[in-house]
Amino acid sequence: MLPAWVTLLGSLGAALIAATIAPQFTQAAERRAARGQVRERLAEVEALRWEDESYLDFRKAVAALEAAAIIARVPRAAVRSYLKTAEAARQTSETYPEGPDGEPITLLADEELADRVQDELERVSQVLWHPMLGRLAQRSGLAGRAARRRIGN
Repeated sequence: MLPAWVTLLGSLGAALIAATIAPQFTQAAERRAARGQVRERLAEVEALRWEDESYLDFRKAVAALEAAAIIARVPRAAVRSYLKTAEAARQTSETYPEGPDGEPITLLADEELADRVQDELERVSQVLWHPMLGRLAQRSGLAGRAARRRIGN
């Protein structure tokens, strides 16, 4: 028979381990749900970033994306960079009264800007799918940009 203090110590250790590990599993689902909300808000911003959409609705979608990103702990730099390029794309998009099918059409004529928006969207999506890897890539990317600025490239 084991002494009482060994039994007590074993029970205490098991309780501490359970108290540490159990929240990790329950919080994982909450973190996934929060990242899913960010993805939904990204889709809203993408749908509203065209010149023919209401600017007020666009700003509301931007605010909702920022709030969801804070809750999901998405790196601020990735979200801000995406929003900056989305705003620039919105300002340079043009609506034409008649497209190929006779309906009004809104286009972004600047292909380089369109590519940058997609790159930034991909970067935020990468952080959402792989939070730890995305944060590391974000940090190394920021460090690389800072070094290029110091060098003058």
